[in-house]
Amino acid sequence: MRALIAGCAVGLGVSWNIANTGAVAETLSRHYAVGLGVIGLLTSIVFLAEIAIMIPGGRAIDRWGARGAGLLALAACVAGNVLAATLSGVAAALMARFVIGLGVGLGFVAGSIYVQSARHVSGAAAQGLYGGISLAGGGLALAIVPPVDAWIGWSSPYVTGAVVATVAIGVACLGPATPGGAAGGEPPRVRALLTDRRIVRLGVLHSATFGFSVVLGTWIVTLLERTAGYGSAAAGAAGALVLVMGVVARPLGGWLAGRRRDAGARLIAVSVVLGAAGGAVLASGAPAAVLVLATAAVGLAAGLPFGPVFTAAARSLPGSPGAAVGAMNLYAVITIVIGAPLLGLAFSLPGDGRIGFAAVALLWAIAGAATGRGVADMEEGRPPVAGDGMSIPTV
Repeated sequence: MRALIAGCAVGLGVSWNIANTGAVAETLSRHYAVGLGVIGLLTSIVFLAEIAIMIPGGRAIDRWGARGAGLLALAACVAGNVLAATLSGVAAALMARFVIGLGVGLGFVAGSIYVQSARHVSGAAAQGLYGGISLAGGGLALAIVPPVDAWIGWSSPYVTGAVVATVAIGVACLGPATPGGAAGGEPPRVRALLTDRRIVRLGVLHSATFGFSVVLGTWIVTLLERTAGYGSAAAGAAGALVLVMGVVARPLGGWLAGRRRDAGARLIAVSVVLGAAGGAVLASGAPAAVLVLATAAVGLAAGLPFGPVFTAAARSLPGSPGAAVGAMNLYAVITIVIGAPLLGLAFSLPGDGRIGFAAVALLWAIAGAATGRGVADMEEGRPPVAGDGMSIPTV
C-alpha cells in the first residue's frame, strides 16, 4: 500500500504542471507582455519535453528503479518552477518549463511503474487509481492556482508547482525502495520498442482514448461557445466534464478490470463506442444539453481503459516495463502535440470546428476497432497467437 500511495504522489506532483500556467493565462500574458498564443507555448513545451524523455526515461526507470526516478522527476519540477518564478522574461520561462516537462514525463512513467509493486491490489486497479489521481493533479491546479494568483500574483503557477512537488517528494520518500536492473541485461533498443506490435497497438489505443480526449477537450469550450450559444463560464464548466469524468472513470475501469479476466475487452469496447459516439454528437450540432452529455461521454470513454492499457504495456515487456510504458505513452503525447493545433485550424473551416470533431470521432472508432481485441488479450495475460505479429523482437 505504501508503494501505491507514493506512486500516486509522484503522479499528482508532476501532473500539476500540465494545467497550472493555463489556469492564469491572462495574468501571465500581462506580466510577460505577450499574446495568449505565446502563453500557450508554456503548456506545449511541457509536452514536447515529454516526447524527448519518454523512452530514455523509461529505460532509466528499469535500470535504477521507479522510486529514484520519481524523486528525480519531482526535483526537476521543483527546480524548474523555482527558476520560472525568479527569472524574468518569457524566454526564461519557456526554458524552465522544458525542464519541468522532462520531470513530468519521467515522473508520470515512474509513478505508473511504482504502483505496479503495490501489494494486495491488482495491477489494473492500481493503475486505474493512479490514473485518476494523476489526472486530478491538473484539475486541482485549475481550481487552486487562480485564488493563489489573487494573493501572490503572476508567480502563482510556479510557486504552487514547487510546493506541490516538494510535498510529493516527502510522501514518495516514505514509500518502499524499488530495485533497478529489471531488464537483466541490455535494455531494448529504441527501434525495437517503437516497432514492437504489442506496444504499437497499445500506443494507438492510448492515443485514441487519452490522446483524442485531450485534443477534443482543448477545443470543446470553443465549440460550445460558437455552436451552442454558451457563455464562457457555462462552456468552461461543461468542458471540464472531460477531466472530471476521467478522474472517476480511470479508477472505475481499473477496479472493473481487476474483478474479471474478460473485463478489459468489454471496457475497451465500451470506450470505443462512447468516444466515437461522443465526438460524433459534438460534431452534429445537437441541442446544448445533448452536447454536454456527449462531453461527459468523451471523458468517460477516455478513462475506462486506462488501467487495462497501462497494465498491458508493463506486461508486454516484463524485463523492461518502464521502457514499454514510456514508448506506449509516447504515441499519445505526439497525438496531443500534433492534434490540438490541427483541430484548432478546423475552426477556420465551415461548421465552426465540427468537421474536425467529426474527423477525430472517426479516427477514434477506427483505432479502437483495429487494436482493441489484441490489447484486451494482452491485458488478460493470454499468450500471443502465433502469426499475429506480437512476438518479442530481437534486441
